[in-house]
Amino acid sequence: MNYRKLGFFVFLGLLVVCGILVLLRDYVIEKADPQAELTDLSAAYTASEEISAAQQRLADGVAPAEVVTRLQDGTKHLAIVIDGLPERALTERMLDVLEKHNAPAVFFVEGQNAAEQPETIQRIYNTGYEIGNYTFVGISSAEKLPTERLISELCRTQKVVATLSPKAPTLFRAPRTVFTDPLLMAVKAAGLDYAVKENMRHEAGTFRDAADAAAFAATIPPGSILAIGISRPVDPPSKEAGKTDDRPAVDKKPNIEDPPAVRNTPPPSDPADELDWLLTALEGAGMKVVDIHDFRKIRYIPAIPEVEPVR
Repeated sequence: MNYRKLGFFVFLGLLVVCGILVLLRDYVIEKADPQAELTDLSAAYTASEEISAAQQRLADGVAPAEVVTRLQDGTKHLAIVIDGLPERALTERMLDVLEKHNAPAVFFVEGQNAAEQPETIQRIYNTGYEIGNYTFVGISSAEKLPTERLISELCRTQKVVATLSPKAPTLFRAPRTVFTDPLLMAVKAAGLDYAVKENMRHEAGTFRDAADAAAFAATIPPGSILAIGISRPVDPPSKEAGKTDDRPAVDKKPNIEDPPAVRNTPPPSDPADELDWLLTALEGAGMKVVDIHDFRKIRYIPAIPEVEPVR
């Protein structure tokens, strides 16, 4: 046989095989990856039906969600909530610490982060810890959001968690948020029964050592709800629609200054180590970490601003 013809047929055969392999690759990946659609945030978690249903419940009239708040009976009990979903490795270390101390906790997760870490959500649930709704992006001052945006933040997170674990959250939190009746009604309409109000807070990475943790533990009153901040909150848009910055152009430019002096600051502590230090100190003080559902649930009445008397 002519070697030129043989080479041509071999080359043609390789092209056909390569084409078949490419088609098989695309088909197999599409069929074998059940999480592919789950991590497509723009499609899988729009939660259009859930949002419409929540808006209808809100329009029909819904009672505000109740608020879980601190105990006032003097018992040396404490509840712990984790604000923001840690990355997978940190979650594993924190779960190990919680299990070591037999301490319950609620992981309040952002829907967006949860969608990107399905294995982490499943690990938290399978370990027996509760998952709460921290809005879709962990947005702060949630009471200032338009109702439509708030409902969307809540419902999308509900859908993410319900898709990745056997049940949707029943507890809500948002960073630096004031509980108002409109906010609590939106929370209830989105399928959440309770909003959790902490009275003590620790930002992860701020303890230098166990002594710092012990000093902080000594300030925690009995019956407290302690929030441990993991994620940095997302601030809502501060500018009104159509509003422009009227400052002179020179004021908008960054200041030209000498660079700050470099300080030899130690790296932040590992949040899992901090949690271990803190729980050890609390145990030493006779404080017991209990399930947050053992805490008071009240119909929250927002504070009414004082009005100065007319003179």
